[in-house]
Amino acid sequence: MPSVLIAHKSERAADVFKNTIQSWGYEVAIVTERDAIPAKVNSQRPDVLILNSTSDEPSGLNLSRDLKMNEFTSTIPSILIAADFDEGEIAVTQERIANDCLISPFTTDDLKNKIDALLPKMFETPEHQTYEYEGVVVNTVTYRVKRDGVAVHLTPKCFKILTLLMRQPTHVISREELMREVWGTDGNVEKRTIDVHIKRLRSSLNKNGARNILRTVRGAGYSIDVNPV
Repeated sequence: MPSVLIAHKSERAADVFKNTIQSWGYEVAIVTERDAIPAKVNSQRPDVLILNSTSDEPSGLNLSRDLKMNEFTSTIPSILIAADFDEGEIAVTQERIANDCLISPFTTDDLKNKIDALLPKMFETPEHQTYEYEGVVVNTVTYRVKRDGVAVHLTPKCFKILTLLMRQPTHVISREELMREVWGTDGNVEKRTIDVHIKRLRSSLNKNGARNILRTVRGAGYSIDVNPV
């Protein structure tokens, strides 16, 4: 299920957003303390981040800029909600600070369209329903993963990486291809970002002493394979 993180100083206002967005089928979390936002973003790794900013409360604008410049959070799509931006400020915001901008007042349809546009393509048009290999089952319709019948919880990007590898077990997929397929051709992603996600994916798959099937092929890439390196 795609996830949305709402960063808003007003818990009451954030709850309104949360209830609306949850009704669209998204998983939603809220953070209201400004200083807690970076850690929350980094630990949760939401698919979309929604930040609030006004002229009398510019911290959302500054925080959005900080997150955009941070190598660990720069790839997370963000929507900045503002009350008093002009067209020029909106253009600068979309280029340097956030992926998109919503000016209050706006409709729930406006918000939904913005969120949908930023979600990974993996949530839009699944190709096949399931892939199976050595006890691992990936369902691209329900976005669920199981290993030996036990649910495996993955972030959306780890899910996408696993799906790409599960399509062709034992075949090696390069870092460059994974970066292109998961983050897109416009994504400003470093190779170590792939390493972080692979490590996270391997940890999730290998819980409870399960055999490692996520193979690193030095100089080539990664594969799902039971054979030793």
